[in-house]
Amino acid sequence: MTRIWAIAALTLLTIANQATLHAQEPAKDILAAAQAIPDGGSYVWTNGSGVPRDIHHDGELILKAQEQGTYCSGFTFCVAMEAAQERGLLKGKTADAVRQFQKEWYGSTKEAAERQCALAVEQLGIGREVKSLADAQPGDFMQIWRTNKSGHSVLFLDWVREGEQVVGIKYRSSQKSTDGVGDRVEYFADAPGHDGKVDRQRTYVARLDASPAP
Repeated sequence: MTRIWAIAALTLLTIANQATLHAQEPAKDILAAAQAIPDGGSYVWTNGSGVPRDIHHDGELILKAQEQGTYCSGFTFCVAMEAAQERGLLKGKTADAVRQFQKEWYGSTKEAAERQCALAVEQLGIGREVKSLADAQPGDFMQIWRTNKSGHSVLFLDWVREGEQVVGIKYRSSQKSTDGVGDRVEYFADAPGHDGKVDRQRTYVARLDASPAP
């Protein structure tokens, strides 16, 4: 009987480990899509789309590529759209629904002004907000706000830690400091010893759903 219970326990542990790996694997496509967009290219904050290439859905143009440079919301939106399309998450979604998704992602609607990407994925039904920052994983999207009231749309890469304390965020986005697309570190405003400005309480995490079952 002891042997049977041991085998059963090992089987359950294996299943749990596989489930954990399966839950983490889908983010690899998002990270790959983000890395496929070359570094640099200049940061241009204008009335343009901010996206590095044309975005289409259901045979319609959603956003035309910005003629020069990119900015944060355009970069993250491009990555999210490519990943969502590859995963089949946009099947059955109308072009108008995706255009609304884009407006929410950019924070252009009153309802989405604060949470932006987190609200957008929920409204379109292709993802969810990760409520606890401790549960964020590489490949999640973030809307961060700073104590100087500026905001930034980013793709989360990793936490910056000092000992057991999380003091900052490593992310990929488009910003002036990297002259366009690039990886960057910012520190939380409450992290001692750093001139950080990221408001930990106003950092929102969005996660796309995994690929639908065949």
